[in-house]
Amino acid sequence: MDFEALLNQVRNGELEQFVLEAQDFPQFYEVWRDYPYQNAIRGIAAQGGSITYVKKE
Repeated sequence: MDFEALLNQVRNGELEQFVLEAQDFPQFYEVWRDYPYQNAIRGIAAQGGSITYVKKE
């Protein structure tokens, strides 16, 4: 899965949100830690380990 593309699509308003499942977090974190626009995206945790990423208002 291309997490950087998903993050960019959320940041640019092309996607309203995307949901990350717990088992995908290690691969996602490899992209997230170097992502230059972290402050433009918000992660909302849910029970069960999933995280919904949305654009900050």
